[in-house]
Amino acid sequence: MSLRARLFTIVSLACVIAVSSALAGGQAHAVAATPLTGHFPIEEHIAVLDPESTVCGFPISSDFTGQGTFQVFFDTLGNPIRINVLEHSTGTLSANGIDLRFASSDNKFYDLQNQTLAEVGLVFRYSAPGLGVVLMDRGRLIWNIDSNGEMVGDPIFEAGPHPELNGDFGGLCAALTP
Repeated sequence: MSLRARLFTIVSLACVIAVSSALAGGQAHAVAATPLTGHFPIEEHIAVLDPESTVCGFPISSDFTGQGTFQVFFDTLGNPIRINVLEHSTGTLSANGIDLRFASSDNKFYDLQNQTLAEVGLVFRYSAPGLGVVLMDRGRLIWNIDSNGEMVGDPIFEAGPHPELNGDFGGLCAALTP
């Protein structure tokens, strides 16, 4: 599973829990409810990171930790209409005895009424001392999402370099090859 898909799964789970908790409280006001805000830890170990491992031809692992924050916004009937999620995480990407630094500062804006997701920021950056940035995915992506918040198809808008989407892992493979 790709790093983007892993992070998306973590965020989706946190949002489902938040929305379920809010709905269980019985929002029945004539005005929009106060947004629900919360935090969640990010701690992930990925033994074989794909598609990176497949493309490079050797196993690449990833370990990262961080903090996520979410806000769920409601309409006047108490239905969730928008979810904003901010994630900050750091860690390592490893293969063949070589470690790269991992950093991410990703913002996700779910528009549940229009069924879109805008992803803005630094999805990931892999770097190493003496090499600098090896691979970086950043910018803005807009996706269609289904009723469960899962991305559907290819992005409907793309700005900035997104090498993972385009399978461009040459620099990463070279940096992790002894």
